Amino acid sequence: MKNILIPTTLQSDTFNAVKTAIKSSNGKPSQLILMLLADIPDTFSSASLLRNINQGLSATQENILEMCRKITLESENCSLKIHHQYGISSPLFKNLMEHFTIGLTIITPSFKSSKKKINTYCVQIISNSKCPILHTNTNFEEEAFSQALYIKNSDSSLHAEDLQAYVNTFLSLKIVSETKTNETEPFLTDTISKNNINILIETRKPKKLKLIKNKKATINETLGLPVLSLYEEIS
Repeated sequence: MKNILIPTTLQSDTFNAVKTAIKSSNGKPSQLILMLLADIPDTFSSASLLRNINQGLSATQENILEMCRKITLESENCSLKIHHQYGISSPLFKNLMEHFTIGLTIITPSFKSSKKKINTYCVQIISNSKCPILHTNTNFEEEAFSQALYIKNSDSSLHAEDLQAYVNTFLSLKIVSETKTNETEPFLTDTISKNNINILIETRKPKKLKLIKNKKATINETLGLPVLSLYEEIS
């Protein structure tokens, strides 16, 4: 298992993401990187720059961070690293992924819904990367996954059997059913219920980076389950 990246604003769902990351490591040595993003201040004053990039954490954030440290210390194989990132771009993110040897990125609802432009931009950059992404949902409390539903894009040539071996290199789960994105929500809900599905799988392709004003509800928000998003070219 490679290392796991969790971009965060240190809300309560970060703690559940850390628990899931520990479980996903399957007992193998792994480093969990909590990444906090901040803009680089537009200033020529070194004193002003230092003031802006060292604003500190709130009491709530400090508490979440301490909880994450505690549960990581209790694990026998995982370590926790806090990475403060000032500014972000696609080349910079690629270098970070290589430097930290990231094999999975976990994106929480609080980070995805953040009003900060740098966080919104970071989500788009991550979505264009080739790294597997686990999107957790608002009521997410699961620490492990077992039954997966693969929701296939209409233009995808990949089938469930193509994904199974690849998925098991970083998560231990079984793809028990396959359907298409054009299926109605009641049909998908019924499939999820009948097969005891606790995680969804989708594939994605690169998109042009842009500022999104009106966000469309994602599949995990619609169906209320975590989603494992895989880059279409999984060679």
